[in-house]
Amino acid sequence: MNALTLNVLGDLEVVRDGRVLTLPPSRKTRALLAYLAVNARPLGREHLCDLLWEIPDDPRGSLRWSLSKLRRLVDEPGRPRIIADRLGAALDTRDLDVDLLALHGVQGEALEQLDIAHLEHIAARYRGPFLQGLELPNFHDFHSWCLAERERALRAQVALLSTLVSRLAEGPERALIHAHALVRLAPFDEDARARLVRMLMALNRPREAEQHYRLGLRLLGEAGIPSSGALLRARRVPTVHPATGSPLPRQDNEARPPAVDTAPAKTPAIESSPPLEGEPREVLSWAALLGACPNVAVLARLSGLEAQRIGAALEVAEQSGLLKATEHGLCFADDELPRRLYEAISPARRQLMHRHVAEQRLGDALLDLDSAAELAHHARRGGDPELAAEALVAAGRVCLRFFANDEALHLARHGLEMAERLTGARRVCLLLELRDVMLHAAPLADWQDTARELVTLAEQALEHGALAHARLGYQLASQVRWSHGQWRDAHEEALQAERVTHSAEDRDQIVAMAETAKCLAMLERDLDRAAGMLDDARTLANRQRLSHPAIPMALALMRFHDNRLDEAEGHFKEARTLCKASGDRLGEFQANEGLLMLELERGHYPEALRRGITLVEIGEKLREGSEAPFACAALALCRYALEDQAPEDQAPPLETALATLRDADARHRLCGLLIHAARLDLARGRALDAIARAGEALTHARILERATEQLLAHGVLAEAHRATGDRDAQRHHAQAAAEFARRPVARWARLRSAALLADTRPEDTA
Repeated sequence: MNALTLNVLGDLEVVRDGRVLTLPPSRKTRALLAYLAVNARPLGREHLCDLLWEIPDDPRGSLRWSLSKLRRLVDEPGRPRIIADRLGAALDTRDLDVDLLALHGVQGEALEQLDIAHLEHIAARYRGPFLQGLELPNFHDFHSWCLAERERALRAQVALLSTLVSRLAEGPERALIHAHALVRLAPFDEDARARLVRMLMALNRPREAEQHYRLGLRLLGEAGIPSSGALLRARRVPTVHPATGSPLPRQDNEARPPAVDTAPAKTPAIESSPPLEGEPREVLSWAALLGACPNVAVLARLSGLEAQRIGAALEVAEQSGLLKATEHGLCFADDELPRRLYEAISPARRQLMHRHVAEQRLGDALLDLDSAAELAHHARRGGDPELAAEALVAAGRVCLRFFANDEALHLARHGLEMAERLTGARRVCLLLELRDVMLHAAPLADWQDTARELVTLAEQALEHGALAHARLGYQLASQVRWSHGQWRDAHEEALQAERVTHSAEDRDQIVAMAETAKCLAMLERDLDRAAGMLDDARTLANRQRLSHPAIPMALALMRFHDNRLDEAEGHFKEARTLCKASGDRLGEFQANEGLLMLELERGHYPEALRRGITLVEIGEKLREGSEAPFACAALALCRYALEDQAPEDQAPPLETALATLRDADARHRLCGLLIHAARLDLARGRALDAIARAGEALTHARILERATEQLLAHGVLAEAHRATGDRDAQRHHAQAAAEFARRPVARWARLRSAALLADTRPEDTA
C-alpha cells in the first residue's frame, strides 16, 4: 500500500511515496481535508456545511462535490479513506502520517523519554504556521478554529525545540539549529534568545552572539517588555572552547563589541540606520522599497539616477558592509536593514515612491504572478485609489491566467474597496472591470443580484459615454443569466451589448458584435442576425488587422449548428489558441468543450476521451463553477461509451459524475450529456435507462426552451418506447419530434433525429 503523508504545518501538502500531489484548486475543499484530518472522527454534514459554506452556495451540494474531490486525492484501490454517509463524513487517518498529529504525539513526558533523533525528525517537519494561507477569514467558525489550532501547534513546537536545546546542551553544534528555530518562533522569549547567545559564545562566534543580543533587546524595547537581564548575563559569558570548556583568547583583529545600553531604544529604526548620505543613501532607500537584492537596471528606471552612479553607490554600500555578494547578486547583508531604511523614509515620500513604482509597473507587461503581486503591493501603498484599482484589475487578470483564482478574487475585492472611493465614470468603469475578474475567479453567491447590479452599472456607464464598459456590463449580465438558465433575459442583454457600441471605436464594435454573435449562437436565437453581426465583425477586424477569440468561437458554434463539423473544428482550435494566448482560461475551457462535444457527435469516442482528459485538467484549475463537474461527467461518458462496464459493487462512474453535475446546477450542460448517454443506452438495448435519461433531458430542455435538445430527447424517447412496446408513447414523442424538426434547430440534430426515427427528410439528404 502506498505511504500517504498529510502536512498541515505550513502550506497544506499531500505526499504519496515522496511525490507531492496536486491539490484541488478550491480553498474550501482543501480546508475540509485539513479539518477532517485534524479532528479524525465522524463529523455531521450539517456542521461541515455551516463551517465552510453559505446558504446561497447550496452547502450540501458543495460538500458532496468537495468530498468527491478528496476521494480522488486520498483514496486508493482497496483502501477508502473518505468515509461518508447521509449523516456525516470522516477521514480515516489510521495509516495516514499527519505532521500535526505527530507533533502533538511527542508532548509531555514523551519529550524527555523519546530518542533525540526522533524528536529532531518531528521538529524538522514544522514548515510554518498551521494551514498557512488557508485561514478563510470570511468563515468565522473555521477561522477561529484555525487560529486556535495554529496557536496550539506553535506552543507544541516551542516546547519541542526547547527540549532539544536543553537535551543537546553538551553538543552546541547540534543544538544550534534548534536554538535558531526557537527564537524565530518565539522572538520575544528572552530566555530562549539568551540560550542562543550563550551557545554562540561557546562556539567562539561572538559577533553573531552580539547581533542576537542587540536584536533581542531591540525587540523587547519595541514590544514594551522589560528585560529580565538574561540577555546581558548571557553576553557576559566568556568565550570557551566547545570541547574543552577552557577560555579562548580574543583575536587581535576582532573588534571588542561596544557597550550597549540595556534600556529599550525609543527610535530604533532611525538610530540604527546606516551612516550613509547623498546618493548611496538614496539608492539604498529605493532598494529597500523594492526588495532585498537591488537590481541596477530597475533602480535606474525608478530612481532617475544614472546606472553608473547607482553602481558607484552600491559599491560604497558593499564596502561599508551593508551589501554582500550572493548568488542573486548584491543583497542586503542584514535582514533588518531594509526595514530600517524603509521606516526612515518620511511617510509622504514613501507614498510617492510606491505610487511611482506602481505607475511604472502598470505600464509593463506582467508575465508572472510575482510581477502581479509586486504591482498590487506598491499600488495599495501609493495613496491613489484610482491607480490602486487599475493595478488590482491588471494583477487579478494575471492571476487568472495562471489559475490563481483565490488570489485573483482577493485582489479584486480589495480593488472594489478602492473603486468605491471614486466618483463618476472611473468608478463605474473600474467596478465593471473588477466584477469581470471576480466572475472568472469564483462562483456567485447571489447570481440574480449580481446580474441586476451589472445591468445597473452598464446603464451608468452608458450615461457617462463609456460605451466599451457599457458593452462589458451587458455582456457579463448576459453570461451570468445564460449560465443559470435565464435564456430570455440573456438574449436581450446580449443584443443590448451590441447596440450600445454602434457609435464606439472600431475595436469596441468588433468585440461587441463578435461577443453578441457568440451569445446568440449559444442561445440558438436570432441566428440570421448573429451571422450578419459576425460578417460585419470579421470585415472590420480584417480591415483593422485585429483578432479576438469571440470571432472564431462564434464561427465554430454557427458551423457546428449547420453540421459543418470540419469547419467548426478548425474555428474551435483557433479560438482555443487565442484564448490561451490572452490568458482567458474560461474561454479556453469553452473552446475545448466545443471540441469534445463535436467528437461526441461524430461518435469518435477515443478522440473525445483524449479531449475529455484535457478538459478535466483545465476545469479542475478554474473557479468553483459547473466547468469541473461537466468535464468529469463528459470524461465519464466517454469511458462509458468505450468500456460499457462498471463494477457491480458500486455506482457506475457516469452516474456519480452526472449527480455531481446536477448539484452544480448546469442544466444546459447536463442536458446534452444525458441525451448522449441515452443514445448509448438505446444502442445497447437498455431502453428503460434510455427513457429515464432522455426524460430528464427533456425536462431540462423545456425549462431552458432549447428546441434542439427537445427534438433529440423526443427522438430517443420515441425509439425507446417502441423498443418497450409502448405504441402510444412512441407516437406521442415521434409527433413531437416531427414538430420540433420544422423549427430552427441544429441541422445535425435534425439529421440525427430523422435517422433515429427512419424518417429522413428530402432537404436533409440533398
